[in-house]
Amino acid sequence: MSEKLIETVTTQADFQRTLAGMGVKPTDAILVHSAMSKFYFIPGGPEAIVNALEKTVKDGTLMMPSEVSTNSDPAEWMYPPVREDLIQRIRDNMPPYNPQTTPSYIGTVAEYFRTRPDVKRSGHPQIPISIWGKNAKEIAQRQPIDVPYGVDSPLDYLYQHDGKTVFLGTDYETCTIFHYAESTIGRPTEICSAPTGVDDGKTIWTKYQNIDMDSYDDFSELGAAFEKACPDEWKQQRLNNGLIKVINIRPLIDFARKWFQRKDQEVNN
Repeated sequence: MSEKLIETVTTQADFQRTLAGMGVKPTDAILVHSAMSKFYFIPGGPEAIVNALEKTVKDGTLMMPSEVSTNSDPAEWMYPPVREDLIQRIRDNMPPYNPQTTPSYIGTVAEYFRTRPDVKRSGHPQIPISIWGKNAKEIAQRQPIDVPYGVDSPLDYLYQHDGKTVFLGTDYETCTIFHYAESTIGRPTEICSAPTGVDDGKTIWTKYQNIDMDSYDDFSELGAAFEKACPDEWKQQRLNNGLIKVINIRPLIDFARKWFQRKDQEVNN
């Protein structure tokens, strides 16, 4: 059986040229989401993509989500749920979060980026961010345990420094920065927990406060509304089969805050 012929190649230089042409500057702070397969064959795979991003913002800051979806209370898991008699067994045996070694399940490029020796990873046990470049260590150290995507978080840094979010073959469904909007409009918090240590052979779980980040399944709808209302605040370009978007974070967040506030009012009335 013959393998399918490679007919399309996307290189590191292609990414660099495209991003620079879309207005990403060397001093920018950017948050990136990626779907590598959309660009067909990439020589070097995730390494080529990360190299391209770091060279594009060589005097700025590069971030990627690095969340650990399993570092949450198994009693609340839904995909799949856990049989009730096994919940405590999972809690007792879940390895505690370690910024250097705990893998992320957010995607191939983000997981590769996390492992680079010059990347700093924030300390939140469930939703950390991987950071490279200007102020990376300081940004990583500031992420709070409570409302970890809110004030003083890496996402807050992006907003305060007029950053950009970049979709490499992805869409608004993966748009982590929307959680910053949700986290900064005064929503009530709820108790969450994550594994942070071990005592006498059993995992210690630490409680923290966070908003409900799954209130509405509407990120695509929100993104489309933003693009229609603010056509000058985003750009898109096709690179082979993949669509790249570059979006200014401050106007996106300002729009999203009003969107979520309106939704919250509709639900509460």
